[in-house]
Amino acid sequence: MAYNFTNGTHTSLREIEYQQFMDKDIPATLFLIFLSVIGTIGNIHTILVYMLSPIMAKYSVRVFIIWLAFNDLTACVVCMPFEIFDIRYDYTFSSDGACKFFKFLNHVVTGASCILLTLIAIERYRIFIKKLPVLITNIQKSNVISSVVVGFSMILSIPVLIYYGLNKKETNYVGLIGKECRFLLEYEKMKYLGSYYSIVLFIGLVCVAMCIFSYGRILHVICTRKEWRKSIRKKSVSSVISTSDIRSETTRVTSTIHNEAVELNKLQTGTCDRTNKKLTRSSHNLGNAIRLTISLIIATGVSYIGNMLYVFTKMVQILNHTMYQNHIRPIADIIGRGYFVSNASNPIVFCLLDRTFRQECIKLYRKICPKKKPVSIE
Repeated sequence: MAYNFTNGTHTSLREIEYQQFMDKDIPATLFLIFLSVIGTIGNIHTILVYMLSPIMAKYSVRVFIIWLAFNDLTACVVCMPFEIFDIRYDYTFSSDGACKFFKFLNHVVTGASCILLTLIAIERYRIFIKKLPVLITNIQKSNVISSVVVGFSMILSIPVLIYYGLNKKETNYVGLIGKECRFLLEYEKMKYLGSYYSIVLFIGLVCVAMCIFSYGRILHVICTRKEWRKSIRKKSVSSVISTSDIRSETTRVTSTIHNEAVELNKLQTGTCDRTNKKLTRSSHNLGNAIRLTISLIIATGVSYIGNMLYVFTKMVQILNHTMYQNHIRPIADIIGRGYFVSNASNPIVFCLLDRTFRQECIKLYRKICPKKKPVSIE
């Protein structure tokens, strides 16, 4: 523990960092606590619903969403608490290994989340636009693809193990120097960090472009199909009306052969019922597809916005340190951790926009907490 005895005062690093935490870091800490709690609860619900619901089992992107939820849960349970710890102990962080590992893990879950969301967009595109068979034919193959995504994200994040570590951090007191977990000074140059985050930014932009293209085409097709369904429904209604008129006329003409008329009436009624059921089922499936797609679009958009803000903050810090200190530094603790927003927001988006997800959550609670049957008193 370092102390300073200037002017007869007794000051320690822990006192300095505590005062700084109380003055500047409370908003960022509350922000991360909120995301951690909401994200943990939401992702647990997402995992349980998509694993146990027979309706969700029909979705082609089900396994991708489960892997995404596990990935986000890791961020909420492990990565966010570490960031809170890092904020709180800004001068007395003492473990170089913990610094490297948790920064590495942060980059892994962030990269895996982005790529999984992109794969979900591609899979939806294959089904809606290309009419191709479902890419994921069984659980084993889907798990292999998802694990490859996580492995690629780990490989992409290896430089973080080199670039991050404990740095000396000066205080406002003479002779009092602490340590913080951040970029090592010898690597804080354009040829190291600039090159690495340029690659990360390029991969992110490619993923963004693929998602925009895929979901743009999907929304166009959904809107077209919706108009087509409306036109079919109008034609079917008009045909039912005309059939009813013909049936009434036929009944009057063939009143002498009552049995045959009754049989014809039943046949026509059954045909109309089957047509209406097919239209209702098709409309219901289209509605589910629209809700799921919109949920995924918003979740993807929130994720990429948070990640791009993080990369932008790091690039400004490297390329224009003056601009970073004057304009971004006051809110850097929140913007710099914006990539955590997607880890907590995905289940919230599903819950708010996907009615099927809400219904399956309610069914799950009913199974866990069944209503007690009233006891009859004889």
